[in-house]
Amino acid sequence: MSVEIIVITEGATEREVGKVLYDRKIMNQVAKPRPPDWKSVFGHKREGYNQVIEALASFPLQAVGRILLIFDQEDLQSPIERANRIANDLQQHDAKWNGLIWTTHPLYQNLFKTYIEGTCIVLHVSDAAIQGISNRDFDGYILKLLLDKNNDEIATRLYSHSEEMARELLRKGREEFPELMKRNNYPWIQNKSWIYAFITAFQYQQSHVWFSQKVAKCASEESLRRVFAPLIEAWNWLLET
Repeated sequence: MSVEIIVITEGATEREVGKVLYDRKIMNQVAKPRPPDWKSVFGHKREGYNQVIEALASFPLQAVGRILLIFDQEDLQSPIERANRIANDLQQHDAKWNGLIWTTHPLYQNLFKTYIEGTCIVLHVSDAAIQGISNRDFDGYILKLLLDKNNDEIATRLYSHSEEMARELLRKGREEFPELMKRNNYPWIQNKSWIYAFITAFQYQQSHVWFSQKVAKCASEESLRRVFAPLIEAWNWLLET
């Protein structure tokens, strides 16, 4: 019998990419996400750190079973600092969180587990490191897929009309646009800004959320397993309870 995992994320990108990982059977199929379509349990208006914390604080935990949280490290110094900030902010909203103590995963320093009111909660702090960018967030994982020289075939999957042009567009996103910004003394300081450079290069007509979803669909299974190893393990860790 399968178990259900409620997925609560800071933004929409995490849910859309998570759904791709699950649909491609990279996430353990013993568990099923709830809601099954990976939509937000709080509704689309509850996105962003403060809104999600507020909604999570009052979320009824009894008989829920398992929850996967995905938050960004942002500009904090370490994943544990973000984890402790989350704990403190939840405690400010509702007394049921007062006993929250995180246990760090033995292999992944950005994964944390706790039990509140009989519910097992695993927190994944998105801490993808991109050279030259201090901010760490989920968008960094998408950049890792786009910048991976062993994953060049992603170009022709993003742009199928011409292999030569596809590789040139990928080069523009990886090299030409960043060099242009540096020449103007305005290098990338946010992962999302660099992602939008790729969106511009490939002239993708939707938002970064849907572009990130497409990148995940186009990336090789090997690269997805490597880049999203902590997230895959977070899912598995919830099944060990």
